[in-house]
Amino acid sequence: MSVGDDVSPLASSNDVVAMDDSAAVAAAAAAPSDDAIAVAVAATTTTIEAIPPSPIIFIRGLTILPPRQKKKWQHSNDAAADALALPPLRPEEPVASLRGALGEIVGYAHLTRYRLVVERLDQTKVGEDESSSGAASRQRKQNQKRGTNQIHNQTHDFDWSPYTLRDADVDMSPSHRSLVARGVGGGDVSTTAEEIVLDEYGDLSILLPLLEGKVVSDGIVATTAPAAASVEDETSAVDVAEGGDGQVHDTERQQILHYDASNTIAIRVVLERYDLASVCDHMAKVRNLLKGNAPYVVSLVGSEDAGSGGSGEKSDNGGKVGGDDTAATEEDRMSTTKGKKGENKTKKMPKKAGRDSNDKDVDIDTNDLIKKDPKEEALNIKNAIADALPPFSPKAKALFDSATNGDLTNFYYFACGEEQNLLRLLNEISGVNGSNGSRQMQHVSDDNTWMSEGSKRNNGSKGKNKKGTQSGDSSEHPTNNSKSIKSNIANSSADVCGIHMENIEHALYELNEAVRVSTTISLSGYHPPPAHRVVLGDLAYLTATFPDGSVAHITACPLGFYLNRSTATKFDPTPAMKVGKSNSKDACYSHALLDCLLQVSSSLCLSWRSALTAAKKRSDLLHQLSLTEDTLYNLFRPVASSFPNNSSGPAAATAMGGMMRVLLPVSSPSTFNPRIDSLVVRPPWLVSLPSVKEGDMIGQRRSTWDHDKLHSWDTDRVEDEMTSVYGMDIRGGGLRDWNEELQTARELPVETIGERTERARLVHKVLSDFGDAALRGVKAILDGYIQPMNPNEPLRSHVYLHNNIFFSRALDTGLDTFKVIQGDAAAKKSASRDANNMGVIHRLDIPGLHTLATVLVEYLGTRIVCQSVVPGILHGEKSHSILYGAVETLSELKCNEEMHKLLESSIGEDCMVATRTIPPYPFTDERMDDIKKNRALALPESEVTAICGNMNVDEIANGKDKSVQVCGPLEMKGILGSDQRKYVLDCTRLTPRDANWVSKESGGTGCWEDAHRNGAKPHKLVPSTLDDVEWTVCVLRQELVTHYAEMKICEFVKEKEGKVNLKDEQIEVVDKKEEPQVENEDSCTVNNNEPSKDADKEKEWVEVQKEGKCEVSDELMNQKSSPSPFAKLEEEFILSLRYNVNVFLPFTRSFETIDTNLHQLKKDEEEAREMARYLWNTVIPNFTKEIRSSSGNGLQMPSDGQSLTDVLHQRGINCRYLGRLAELARKEEMDDILAYEMASQSAADDSSVQKIRAPRFRMPLCWLELLECEMVARAAKHVLNSYMIEQVPSLPAQTIASFLSAVVSVGEESAAETELRLSNSSYSPNKCLDQEDMNALTLIFKGNGESGDADAAMFTQNRGRAEIWSDIEREVGRRYRYNLSLYNVGSSKKDSGESRALYMPLLRRICQRSGIRIIAKQYALGKKCVCGDGRGLGLSFPIAPTDILDVLPLVKHAAAESGETFIPCSFNGNTGGAFSKLHVLLSDAKSMYEIGQGSLSRRNFSAALVYAQEASAMYQRVLETPIHPQISKCLRLIATAHFHNDEPDLALAVAAKYLAVTITLYGFDSAEVLIAHLTVADMLLGTGKIVDGLKHVRAAHFLMAFMAGKHYASIAGQLYRLGSHYYDAGKLKDALHYFDLAASERSEDRMFDCLIARNSAGILVRLNQFKLAFEYEKKAYQLYTIYLGKEHDATKACSTTLLTIMQRAVEQEKISLHKEKERVEENAAEAVAHQIIADEEVEEAKAKKKKKAKKKGKK
Repeated sequence: MSVGDDVSPLASSNDVVAMDDSAAVAAAAAAPSDDAIAVAVAATTTTIEAIPPSPIIFIRGLTILPPRQKKKWQHSNDAAADALALPPLRPEEPVASLRGALGEIVGYAHLTRYRLVVERLDQTKVGEDESSSGAASRQRKQNQKRGTNQIHNQTHDFDWSPYTLRDADVDMSPSHRSLVARGVGGGDVSTTAEEIVLDEYGDLSILLPLLEGKVVSDGIVATTAPAAASVEDETSAVDVAEGGDGQVHDTERQQILHYDASNTIAIRVVLERYDLASVCDHMAKVRNLLKGNAPYVVSLVGSEDAGSGGSGEKSDNGGKVGGDDTAATEEDRMSTTKGKKGENKTKKMPKKAGRDSNDKDVDIDTNDLIKKDPKEEALNIKNAIADALPPFSPKAKALFDSATNGDLTNFYYFACGEEQNLLRLLNEISGVNGSNGSRQMQHVSDDNTWMSEGSKRNNGSKGKNKKGTQSGDSSEHPTNNSKSIKSNIANSSADVCGIHMENIEHALYELNEAVRVSTTISLSGYHPPPAHRVVLGDLAYLTATFPDGSVAHITACPLGFYLNRSTATKFDPTPAMKVGKSNSKDACYSHALLDCLLQVSSSLCLSWRSALTAAKKRSDLLHQLSLTEDTLYNLFRPVASSFPNNSSGPAAATAMGGMMRVLLPVSSPSTFNPRIDSLVVRPPWLVSLPSVKEGDMIGQRRSTWDHDKLHSWDTDRVEDEMTSVYGMDIRGGGLRDWNEELQTARELPVETIGERTERARLVHKVLSDFGDAALRGVKAILDGYIQPMNPNEPLRSHVYLHNNIFFSRALDTGLDTFKVIQGDAAAKKSASRDANNMGVIHRLDIPGLHTLATVLVEYLGTRIVCQSVVPGILHGEKSHSILYGAVETLSELKCNEEMHKLLESSIGEDCMVATRTIPPYPFTDERMDDIKKNRALALPESEVTAICGNMNVDEIANGKDKSVQVCGPLEMKGILGSDQRKYVLDCTRLTPRDANWVSKESGGTGCWEDAHRNGAKPHKLVPSTLDDVEWTVCVLRQELVTHYAEMKICEFVKEKEGKVNLKDEQIEVVDKKEEPQVENEDSCTVNNNEPSKDADKEKEWVEVQKEGKCEVSDELMNQKSSPSPFAKLEEEFILSLRYNVNVFLPFTRSFETIDTNLHQLKKDEEEAREMARYLWNTVIPNFTKEIRSSSGNGLQMPSDGQSLTDVLHQRGINCRYLGRLAELARKEEMDDILAYEMASQSAADDSSVQKIRAPRFRMPLCWLELLECEMVARAAKHVLNSYMIEQVPSLPAQTIASFLSAVVSVGEESAAETELRLSNSSYSPNKCLDQEDMNALTLIFKGNGESGDADAAMFTQNRGRAEIWSDIEREVGRRYRYNLSLYNVGSSKKDSGESRALYMPLLRRICQRSGIRIIAKQYALGKKCVCGDGRGLGLSFPIAPTDILDVLPLVKHAAAESGETFIPCSFNGNTGGAFSKLHVLLSDAKSMYEIGQGSLSRRNFSAALVYAQEASAMYQRVLETPIHPQISKCLRLIATAHFHNDEPDLALAVAAKYLAVTITLYGFDSAEVLIAHLTVADMLLGTGKIVDGLKHVRAAHFLMAFMAGKHYASIAGQLYRLGSHYYDAGKLKDALHYFDLAASERSEDRMFDCLIARNSAGILVRLNQFKLAFEYEKKAYQLYTIYLGKEHDATKACSTTLLTIMQRAVEQEKISLHKEKERVEENAAEAVAHQIIADEEVEEAKAKKKKKAKKKGKK
């Protein structure tokens, strides 16, 4: 069992299980119940008893020796000292993983041309070398004189490897040697005893025969599952024996064997000679190293120092040799398992992913906690939580509202719940700006003091928890537990490192700049070598420009690279040696290019030395961050940073503690690539605003940015672009035959689970590679590199063949092709339908029926179909044959009997498609005449006569009496390729056409006409008829057809239940002698003594109905014949459920002349009408009622357009019914208003006897808002596509910016308003670009506007906001037959604040559906706009052309998961978005997941955990990556099972992985991520981690408001949740703030408003604010009275509380009045006293004055 293949990196190490027996899987999948689990366990037990577990084998003591030198160097002491030790490895470890590990080691990373051989060690010689230390010392001194030293010593004085110089032994490759080095017996040298070559595609098992006698047993370990030797082993999938309690009881005991290779064998690196291709590969590798990927790993074995490079390497990738788990880690797990039984009862803190093994777990003795006072402990925890909770901040609320209304600058802060970091940053900026006006960043010093402070903070104590807090004191000093708990709770991920995020990012920025070496390596202008130099061995000429500006010319030869004498003006490729000397040292020869350049340039030596040092520091920093940052923060930090191109090279293991790798290679720093693209597989629509200068990296973000500052000179980039092969594998020996690879992979054996897994893996790989090649081929076609196969035809008819992929535009190319549709819009939709149906057939996995690999790419309004080529179809009719259908319109439909049986047994049975008889020429005479006329215009008369001359008269006339059978759409074709495989093409329909979108005159239901006749009149923008060629391809969804069939089955079962009496194994059927239909059944008597199988079937039918299920068992559905008439009746009923997919088709002749089966066509049309009416009258109204009561039935309300689409599709509702749903939603809202008014009046009227009560649940306002937003977004995409087709392809920015500005506005600015806005913004940091700035960006000649002007013809006419919205409203009316009520309704409602238009979600949805990427800045949404002049790069507001970062192609893969639509990808590298969701063709994994879900619902958590982990492991064996929707589901199931199984630590760890995988798959803003945040929050809050849990609640709250608007149904609930936790923590005022916010939001459950009001009153009572509490309680009482009535218990309780509060309020008022009276009296008394004193003082003063006057008089 190899580590990378058989151990799931997502599953816990103790929970990994092996594969299951296929019989057990099949039994369990057929009946996912406890019985199924017992069957699986029984099969498992048998297997385990039959096959004892094999021992676990490790090879230890292996070393990798440096490159082999010539004989005098063969046993050098330096070579022995520089041996690279390997950790213990499994024999199944791939050799390729060793090469991959060497590619990250200092001294080996720059080597590409070498092989690994097994070298036997001479123990005597090794002992002599080890004892001769004096000789080794002298040798090292000599090396230092030469400038060489040990290859791995970090304190080296050299910069190049001593093992690649002139003494290196450069050998020819074994493949070349095999041409000449044949012995007498013809044996290959590589297989002789002298040299054993490790095959790059093999493993290390070849070493085991060489280590016989070196085996050491390491005891016995207990495991829950036997270790499988390989994937092909037929062991059980669930190796557990479960008892009644669902726990694992039985274990297996395995032996660990160590093969000691020390002093016996080693692995030697042998350098090989170059050829021209390997020189190019080697040059690309050196370029990659110099561009920021310098190696930092010096050892593959981790050191003891946690902060050293060894630990860092082990946590990132240096400690790994291959796979996601190391052999050493597994060995440690095995050894730890041995002592598991004797553990004491202490709680272990689990290690965080990526944490070093030297960090000890903190043991907390539970007995110490029990001895404490529980009340005191609870109070300490409560106080700690209260101190850690951030207080309610009005500033944060203002920023929140701004972010949901257009200010996207801080989007990622709120999406990750990091608003506290944002507040801190803004406070610091405002404080610094107020003092000195600028903020200086903390730079990285050489001694890394900034990081050492954080390290001291986190590593200062002996023990620490996951986040680095000093928790060791809590176990050593139990009396200080309160402080410890407070410290642990308060230490959130916001500042876990003790360093601000900006400082970390600035440090990474400086380190990345230091790692990048400014050296350019390219092919020289003298390349390729002339003929006379080729025969002398020259392979290539290179030019290197060094950091100091000097230039060196290098010659590449088979032995390596050397400096030549060439200059820019002189060609001299000879080695640069002194005259008269032949010293290769002057030529700086080396086998490795980097070593050669390091010898040439001293400036490169200094830069490379700095790069290695910076790479090591970067590794240490990332290792430190992996110990301290949680998963979400690890994803948040890169995307929120304003530092551009701050990727972290090979050391940057992304989230989940190194579980996932960097998804893409490090992007070239010479241009701007958003950092978020390296974190998510789907390029997001919103990109953080990058900084282009130092002052912008921190502080106020600008409204725009200078694109050109981040694009620098790079000749390497030019060379890569010009040498691009656009998806072709020219090194593979020829073009890939995609079809042959796909069909060969599908035809692989599927007998064992290993074979099925390998088959699924190969199919997935081929389809992924095909999608990537198709996307690159489309890029080549759009760039004009590929010439069409038919250049003489118009552009719309061009087809291309590139890389064995056939490309064509999804357009209506004429009448020659056999089809029933017309128009470009119908052609585009038909191509999408064909891809969907090809995906259905692919997922059915039908043997013998083959499909083509199909990908649709849409770019700037053009949709291109990419398909693999049917063998022989391009080589004439003789190389292939049509078995089914027809290719040309005038051809006769064919129906091969064998092909028809294959289709009927596959599509007919699995998709319930009926077989019908049709004419061989199904089109009408008028259609055939049009085709002949069309050909007459395009072809000469002679050819037309030859093709069509006698066809209409003879063949078509005779064809009216003929008939053919068809199982599928008319257009479907069955082709027998030259490889004798049967292919199906153009499967445009697998369900009938939607009769609701067929006019009543043409046979439709007339539902739309009746709706307008009975109710609202159609708007002027809504077409009066349904006659539209695009509606020809409108079909019913497969989910609706399934629901309709289940409904009919339920009716059938009910009817039979009333007619069948089951008693004493006897069945009596009532016989009605009528026509045999579904309702009338024949009688059948069954012998009591011999009950037939039909009785069991009938019991099954009845049991299904009694259990409330409407499914039919597979046996009953597949039953074809039975001697019982009762079974025959069932068979007829099953066949009646099949439907005709060729109804209501235009241009087809009547089938009545050949319809001998009682007018079957009319029955089929009526059945299609019934299904359409079922959708209109039942499904849509019921779904509207379900949405209305969503708060009570647990339905998760859709939060954006994509989740809305998914919910509709799950219920079988097409998106074209959005208008109908909106009409019903609007009616429900009006009913709610009317019901509330009537209930209020009734409650106020005491005279009325019978009170009218309002319903408890009301229609969510967000439902109508989401529906209209989705309609506008979809219509806007079609309108924008039409604009883009008319526009010049090279200038899409202006059209897009003007269009978006018009859509998100309420009006258009006048010239005066524009001038005023520009003048006001000229002095602000958010300065808007004016027209002069726009004109300066590019050179555009607008022309004079005349019709004959060529320049004017390049641009579209001016489109203002009114015209754009008119086109959108017309498209909405046509597509959805609906008149918008929330958008473009005039400025009166906008100004009055009544607007419910969702401008932010609308902008997001349009960008997602159109592939538009914009910069995250502040946009003035919902205001007036400027749409530009429409001709050139004009001014537009609020979205400028410079805000458009990119326009991405949209890709749809036919083999994607069901329900996946067009996904944005990138032409520049990130193509994984569309191909990360391909369907995994492994039913075993799906069965495991479904059984796990069933076990979870039955609360069998242990079984659910095992099944989910095994499903996840199966998926990863196929995908080789954890990034897939199915794995995301498995992770959620695993986390839930752990949580319910009382394993909170494991649950939280897996939940964090689930969140990270979901973000990686869908981005930061999606419905899936919203659910993931809520899941993680539930688990965190459930385990007492309140602070971290509320962080995810805040993130979910923001995503709800951002994606669905302020009226989203669950916003009030999340705010109430926040308030409740603040209330529990004792922070009453903050809780009251959140309750007030929850009360201000609209809740669909009216009782929720009562709950908020009563809780708010309770808080106010505790705050002694009885008067305000009385108002809240009064509000609750009034609501209870309206909705429940005065006699309800809740109303009475509320009334009692209200009286109590009123009494307390009155008492408080009396006391307050009394105190006020006393205070007034006291104040009055004090005033009187003061007055008396003042009067006395006045009298006294008068007396003194008189006395003085008397004294003066006496004198």
